[in-house]
Amino acid sequence: MGSLGQPQAVHKYYMLRDPLQLKWYPLLKTVGLVLVLLLYFGVGIGVKAFIAGGKLPPLGSPDQATPTLLLNVTPIVLAALVFSGIAAATMSAANSFINIGAAIVTHDLPIAFGRRVANELWWGRAITVLIAIAAAITAQRSGAMVAFLGIFGWGLFASTLVPALAVGLNWQGATTSAAISSIATGLIVTLALETASYLKMFTFPAGVTASAVAMVASFLVFFVVSWASRSDRQPIADDVKLVMEL
Repeated sequence: MGSLGQPQAVHKYYMLRDPLQLKWYPLLKTVGLVLVLLLYFGVGIGVKAFIAGGKLPPLGSPDQATPTLLLNVTPIVLAALVFSGIAAATMSAANSFINIGAAIVTHDLPIAFGRRVANELWWGRAITVLIAIAAAITAQRSGAMVAFLGIFGWGLFASTLVPALAVGLNWQGATTSAAISSIATGLIVTLALETASYLKMFTFPAGVTASAVAMVASFLVFFVVSWASRSDRQPIADDVKLVMEL
């Protein structure tokens, strides 16, 4: 469900020539996620078995599992292929995130508040550099595993955007106020819970994440506000209605 709120993937669908092609989105995303999760699971189980059998040395960090397995167990050609794929995927994802972030800061937010930024290209470049530096500092100083940083980032997207996209584009009873309220709820709740957890103020039960709690709260706010503001419902634009009727 969280994949429905990933902006680095969703924004690429603006390039579709025919909205009817959106029907393939759930299948393609599901197949991709299954393959990725099977890879993560397989590496974890495999490395643990190799270490228990004495074929691999104990890891200094869980993040070393994949490179250790590739460099010590698999053929060098396969290792080179995987490493090049990881580098390409990292560059692609980082490029998408940084571009989206810079566009939001220099274009989307100013327009939402009724103002435009002069010389958007220059400011876009400057914000791109600042976002890249901030991301690098966060990754280095957090002390968290890469996987947990990914869970936080993807979870934040899910808790803020899934209700507005997954429900808002399929239910004509949704309202603008509900979308804004659910996005704000997901953002605030996720950041608050993740910060409190990072500072060891409390510990979540096993299997519970801050983003999951925040997404549930975001869904509830979306439906409650939609019902409360149903009298303010506005006509749906033709292009949005087309997507909703697919």
